[in-house]
Amino acid sequence: MYDGPIIDTHHHIWEVRNYPWLTAPPSPKIFGPEYELLRQDYLIDDLLGDFGDNKIVKSVHEQAHYNPPDHAGETRWLQGVADENGFPHAIVGHANITDDDIETMLAAHLQYKNIRGIRHVVAWHPDKPEWQVVDRPNFCLSPEFHRGLEALEAGGLHFELQGFANQFKFFADLLAGHSGLQFCLVHGGLLTGDDNASFEAWRRAIAPLAAFENLSVKCSGPNVVNWGTPRSAGAVSRQYIALIDLFGAERCFFGSNFPVEKIKIPYDDVVALARTALARRTKAEQRAFFHDTAAAFYRLD
Repeated sequence: MYDGPIIDTHHHIWEVRNYPWLTAPPSPKIFGPEYELLRQDYLIDDLLGDFGDNKIVKSVHEQAHYNPPDHAGETRWLQGVADENGFPHAIVGHANITDDDIETMLAAHLQYKNIRGIRHVVAWHPDKPEWQVVDRPNFCLSPEFHRGLEALEAGGLHFELQGFANQFKFFADLLAGHSGLQFCLVHGGLLTGDDNASFEAWRRAIAPLAAFENLSVKCSGPNVVNWGTPRSAGAVSRQYIALIDLFGAERCFFGSNFPVEKIKIPYDDVVALARTALARRTKAEQRAFFHDTAAAFYRLD
């Protein structure tokens, strides 16, 4: 099993007062209808405590839907946390990519040295309203979205892409239209079921995306769309191995999605699932997956 340094490329911290979705009455989310565990402050010391003895040497904070419309406020706060504590080493912020004044929002984020990219979730699943973040599956192909991505590239930022297998054909068009922009597919491509039929449909849908060298994959949040019991090591391994076989360890990296994943399993188990998945890969692949690929993608060296 891998026992070297790890970069966690997907976690959150928050003061709940700044996150309206945490203070509002609970409602079904992508990760389920019950999340009382999340409805409290989760600060940098809580995160570092959950890291435990897993040799987490650096980390990346993913936007967590901070108080709108002050999207850059989250980056400002996180930069202060990083300056005082060392973690997080990089920040993925939020901006409405379709905004007419996207350049102004990106400039606000770019005041802070740890900003690296932007996530604007475009997930849309045909069967679950709770998994429909935007109003149509091809939302990302609008002229406004394309223009926003051009602004992102001009600012030296990357884009974190989050959606389901039914959207991958649209993602292919998006990637082809922005070959100079780096993308990251979040949460391992959101596999929605571990039965053979669901897995094979997902694998067939994601395979064409491997042709786009400007796309990397974040193997994070193994239970993020799992509303049942925690997924087995075998199921997570099958998913992660398929991704590494398609994209290579030089384009795949680890992320926890803590504290959201904490609804299902502790941090040690998130790391153990990934270590188990990579157990039969070469030492070079393991080092790349857990550390080197993320260090390069998020410019952490």
